[in-house]
Amino acid sequence: MLEAAIAVEDYVVGLRRYFHQYPEVSMKEFQTIEKVKTELEQIGIPYEVVHDGGIIGTIKGSEPGKTMMLRADLDALPMQESPMNLKQPKQVVSKNEEAAHTCGHDAHMAMLLGAAKVLHAHKNKFAGKVLVVFEQGEEIGGGIYALLKRLTEIGVDGVWGIHMKNDLASGKISVDAGPRMAGAFPFKVIINGESGHGSRPDLAVSPVDAFVDFYQKITAMRLHKLNPFEPITYSVGTVSAKGAANVIPEKIEFSGTARYLHIEQGRTAAAEFKRLLEATCDFHGCTFEYVVEPEAKDIVVYNHGDCARIAEHAIKKSLGKEVLAKHAAWMASEPFAFYQKYFPGVFAFLGTYNEALGTGAEHHNTHFDIDEDVLKIGVAATLQYTLDFLSFKEKIDFTPTKESMDQLFGK
Repeated sequence: MLEAAIAVEDYVVGLRRYFHQYPEVSMKEFQTIEKVKTELEQIGIPYEVVHDGGIIGTIKGSEPGKTMMLRADLDALPMQESPMNLKQPKQVVSKNEEAAHTCGHDAHMAMLLGAAKVLHAHKNKFAGKVLVVFEQGEEIGGGIYALLKRLTEIGVDGVWGIHMKNDLASGKISVDAGPRMAGAFPFKVIINGESGHGSRPDLAVSPVDAFVDFYQKITAMRLHKLNPFEPITYSVGTVSAKGAANVIPEKIEFSGTARYLHIEQGRTAAAEFKRLLEATCDFHGCTFEYVVEPEAKDIVVYNHGDCARIAEHAIKKSLGKEVLAKHAAWMASEPFAFYQKYFPGVFAFLGTYNEALGTGAEHHNTHFDIDEDVLKIGVAATLQYTLDFLSFKEKIDFTPTKESMDQLFGK
């Protein structure tokens, strides 16, 4: 498969550079969608556009069989990127102000189109069907609901996705079984007090004092209430209170997220958050209200054991065992977890850390860049896994969630 991937390498690199120069933010990927549609049409792949969801292209094999779904994401981030990576000027830089592919979605789209081109050219050599899926609004979870709803109607037997990984050596691939990316719950809270003059804080009820006390308590929560053997992170990202230096504000608002790899740990954190908030506000004489209430959901990117074994064998066969690498779970979150609630599959990490090239800056960092030499490796892995999954004869022990989509998404 590496030979087939090398044959489309120039095509893939060219697409990646195009997408990188013309990024569009979540749910506004208009030009990006048109480009993907054009490429599918030129390859000869029929597709449908799912409103506020994305694009589903269909490649039918020589005879009926299983249905394999391959996924990439379309959106960029609302930020200005640096023209430099960690060492030198980037190959290409965004031409759209306040939009940049600083996470790797440009590479994801390009690799999927490259794989689609090869699969379509050899569709008479495999049984089954391949869906090439391009998801809108991954960064904000904007397109997943509509897209997943359509995919469950079509029917899918397995799912595959690749994400560039900045701290994994270039050309290495991780397809480890088990938790790979975190579940998350957001929170947004208003604490209400009584405003007053800064000279007489005793005559006011300060929501700032209540927030500071609460913040210290949730910082200590990891030590006193959470299992030290199950990873979890939580952070407050915004704090705001209107007023002046000599005014104790009437209210303060804060928001943040928690990330976890095990649902029970997430549920414990959410319950303890609520208990501490209520007790702290009561102690300070304040009240509170949830704009977004913390609620842990079992939405973790989780590689199915059977699928991970298929992936490991596919990578060894197509690229060599030296390409396989173990990598710790990533505490960021991904809508890919929703697919895996309904379909068994693998979310692979493709390394792009190359010190000599200056690639390796954190995702969502202005200096983020990728090593384009690894794109062919991602294409080869995608191709081999697809073919091996479609021809896999053993039963995959997987039970899809019994929750409806509305329940799963909290609608």
